[in-house]
Amino acid sequence: MRWLFALMILAPLLFAHDLVHRVSHAECIAVSFSYADQSDFSYQSYELYAPGETIPYQVGRTDKMSSLCFLPTKQGVWTLKAFGEDGHGATVEITVDDQLALGGYDRPLFEKFQKVFVGLALIFALFGGLYFYKKRRGK
Repeated sequence: MRWLFALMILAPLLFAHDLVHRVSHAECIAVSFSYADQSDFSYQSYELYAPGETIPYQVGRTDKMSSLCFLPTKQGVWTLKAFGEDGHGATVEITVDDQLALGGYDRPLFEKFQKVFVGLALIFALFGGLYFYKKRRGK
């Protein structure tokens, strides 16, 4: 009887080192990286900092699809630093609103001014075409 009682007392200790997991579906903020030529940035290191924090909230590597996800726990500007093994890297500031949803993010330079670049290219193409047309017609 003592052995049975001792087993009942010690049985919960058998689960003391068990790693418990839970799988759920939650909305997270996903960030994808790629080089300018659309080549992948897979398995590269990153650090994610919560607003006002100096210790990373999350560290790891991008996945096979060059992406990462995180669940924000507070509102503010989150800083994501990604590092490639070849020395390339990026720092992205992600704004999280009071609903803990994506409020905005710091866009790359080309994406931010893409319309200006396309407009300037069209103007140069138009006037370049007119210049060559007039030059050829003048001969």
